[in-house]
Amino acid sequence: MNQAIYVGLDIGTTAIKVSAVTRQLEAVYEEQYAYDYLTPQKGWTEIEPDTWVEIVLEGLKDMFQQIPAETVAGIGITGQMHTTVFVDKHGLSVRPAILWNDNRTKEQISHIKQRLETTKPSAHIAKIVSTGSPLASLLWLKENEPENYQKTAKILIAKDYVKLKLTGTYSTDYCDASTSSLYDLTKDDWSKEVQQLFEFNESLFPVIKPASTIIGQLTCEVCTLLDIEKQIPMVSGTGDNVASALVSGSFEHDQPLVSLGTSGVVVIPNSHHQLKQTGKNVVAKITEDDQSIITQGTVQAGAKVNSWWMESILHSDHYSKAQAQIPKELLGENEVLFFPHMNGEKTLFSDPSLKGAFVGLGLETTREEMYLAVLEGLAYGIRQLFRSMKNDEQPDYFTIVGGGAKSELWIEIFANVLGRPIKRVLASQEAVHGAAILAIMGVEGHFTFPDSEFQMIEPHTSLIKKYDKAYQKYLKLTQMILLAGGK
Repeated sequence: MNQAIYVGLDIGTTAIKVSAVTRQLEAVYEEQYAYDYLTPQKGWTEIEPDTWVEIVLEGLKDMFQQIPAETVAGIGITGQMHTTVFVDKHGLSVRPAILWNDNRTKEQISHIKQRLETTKPSAHIAKIVSTGSPLASLLWLKENEPENYQKTAKILIAKDYVKLKLTGTYSTDYCDASTSSLYDLTKDDWSKEVQQLFEFNESLFPVIKPASTIIGQLTCEVCTLLDIEKQIPMVSGTGDNVASALVSGSFEHDQPLVSLGTSGVVVIPNSHHQLKQTGKNVVAKITEDDQSIITQGTVQAGAKVNSWWMESILHSDHYSKAQAQIPKELLGENEVLFFPHMNGEKTLFSDPSLKGAFVGLGLETTREEMYLAVLEGLAYGIRQLFRSMKNDEQPDYFTIVGGGAKSELWIEIFANVLGRPIKRVLASQEAVHGAAILAIMGVEGHFTFPDSEFQMIEPHTSLIKKYDKAYQKYLKLTQMILLAGGK
């Protein structure tokens, strides 16, 4: 193996992925390491951040057993966004990291929004701040754990903490900075107004680097732990949604992306900031000259509704078998509706207390109808989210990625609910491969996308009409739940 190899790392919410590819994105190594996060109180989600570091070191060591270190030219990284790590002046975490799906600040969010709305420069941030955002988590630390706040010298996002431990450098990228609710989109820098409003010291915030910028190399200590000699360079990296958009070609083809992972995410490429649009504006800035912007919206429960139904309710992991038992003639005819916002909602309704619901159950309702309703419910939620972000504009197609994209049935449902073709790349293209692309760009200065085989799943006219009617019922269900308080 004498060609250059590039490594991608993905610090996911429940798993870490390690991938090694050639510059043509041919995978030569793939591995995944599952782990659990902590729930010390109801609505709280945390993790000891060194858990990620230990797993990454284990993963890299496993990889170097098969791939000579001297062939690896660079390392890229991506991961869960918003998850906040608090580190002291020695680079040690002062407490468990607060995850993106944490709800401990749900009672404070309205107050935070009110304070942000008092100044014009920070008013646009009031639209996007939510539970689990770095601003909310940092303010919670300041008000509830003042001793730990005083110890905190820097705040970092999950992937940035791993970078610190691998390279000894502090930095973040524009994606994670711009979605933190601590960033001024009009100035493309940390918000001075937010710092003044909440009395945060500006030294808390790390330097921001473009995603493909080399920020350092593996330290001698890390190389010793990995039993390698080469100090491999590492790039700044980016959030998982930008990495997914990059590898899927969304930037290149200007078409929306739907990611069906732990959360359900809609990503729409834009040529400039859309401050009045629903969703978060994300500064991609892959390179220093890159001006790419995406608008991102989230259905927080995402594909987790599928695993909830299968594993928590049916106590089964035979997903394909359960979906195969759903009669095809039931598509578009299901009388059961499912409201998918099971653990709050950030983009559409800004309500962390929302819960899910089934409607239309009868004594004759079957398990298959309920499972189909779960799959359809998330598709309706994604459609509602996209409509709120782009009004009535219709794209040529949607690209769908993530674990949920592996389901033939779910993809078919999405095509008919959204009323547009679904593009699914046949080769594995995930956020971790986007991280590897960043490493290629950082080391070589450019990247040419190879031609990828893909499948277009077309909607059926008759099913589009049926799902349009069902979607109108779903919207009425949404109104009923919101009027009832959503709890």
